[in-house]
Amino acid sequence: QVLSQSLSPDVTTRQNAERALLSSQTSQGHALTVLRLISSNDAADGPVRQSAAVHFKNMVKKGWAPDPEDEDAKKFLVPTSDRDMIKNNLVELMCTVPPQIQAQCSESISLIAAHDFPQKWDNLLPDLISRFGNPNWAVVNGVLLTANSIFKRFRYVQRSDALYADILYVLQRVQEPLTQLFTTITQQLDAHANNIQELTARLDALRSINRIFYSLNYQDLPEYFEDHMKEWMVGFAKLLEYKNPILVDNDEELTPGPIDNVQVSVVQNLNLYGNKDEEPFLPYLPQFTTLVWNLLMTVTPHTKHDALATISIRFLSSLIGKLMHRKLFEEIGTLREIVGRIVIPNLTLREIDQERFEDDPAEFILSDMESSDTESRRKCTQELLRAMCRQFEVETTSICAEHVTQMLGQFAADK
Repeated sequence: QVLSQSLSPDVTTRQNAERALLSSQTSQGHALTVLRLISSNDAADGPVRQSAAVHFKNMVKKGWAPDPEDEDAKKFLVPTSDRDMIKNNLVELMCTVPPQIQAQCSESISLIAAHDFPQKWDNLLPDLISRFGNPNWAVVNGVLLTANSIFKRFRYVQRSDALYADILYVLQRVQEPLTQLFTTITQQLDAHANNIQELTARLDALRSINRIFYSLNYQDLPEYFEDHMKEWMVGFAKLLEYKNPILVDNDEELTPGPIDNVQVSVVQNLNLYGNKDEEPFLPYLPQFTTLVWNLLMTVTPHTKHDALATISIRFLSSLIGKLMHRKLFEEIGTLREIVGRIVIPNLTLREIDQERFEDDPAEFILSDMESSDTESRRKCTQELLRAMCRQFEVETTSICAEHVTQMLGQFAADK
């Protein structure tokens, strides 16, 4: 009833309900009552269940591991007596609720895992992995998104014994079932070639798997993935070449499609391996250089392909700037192709760029500067040119000069 009142259009009723919920957070059994309400199957309670899920997530966010120096935060501490029951039932709950509520439950799991996993929540990973074979793709994608959110903590952090202990704990449990799931789903794509719903669910799952792969490989190349590199590389190659017109909306210019998203995740993994110069990956480099090249030839200038274009250009930049990969690009015809078909098109101002400049000139100029944190096509292409000049300065300068002369001639003819 209190949660129903928190949705009331009447300000006084709503505020009183919110205060009552806030004061109840530290009461023993309150969190469990909220979880029971979330699990209700009464369709009429949809908005209330959604409200309960948001309330529970906020309760975990504030009260699971509050700042010891924040006296106010301690007032919302989730009772210790409820914690084991919450952790023992939260994954199961996430797998049985509608997608909107599932997202809130997934975030709650990630928030708790940030403090308790793995030392204080050793059944979390087995619970998630046990759902990899669930016939309901909403469940599979839910647990994969949750796992991805949890494992992101392995990226962008300083190496330490504690970090490596956590990574090893995860690898020992997830590396084999994850590889099996990846292989199985990539093999299933052809069997569902005419079913949009089935394909989208599988491509979404593959994207999450690829992001998990990225997290697990971020610090070092694990021995298991080195031994099973062929399975992953065969799958990556298939996904980069994958095409299916029923999943492409030619009228959509802004939002990437499921194929675009999964291909971005593949190239991110290739870029990670390429930057590490891992020896087991080197034999696959020529093939993936060609595949990423071909991918860049097919991307449109539309915003929906910006992420795919930028990460693909970044991958080529990381290779072309290194002496050890010089032979892949040293042919003058290859350098001409890069400048003519990648550099020039991606440096050229698009209609969307002109609109952004007109809307906010200062922001547009800032985003194109070297100090900017944004990854625009133009900025990544500038990095590609610099990489080319480090290895092939004379040839690159000559080719670019030809294009400059040609464009000046076109400009003069158009005046």
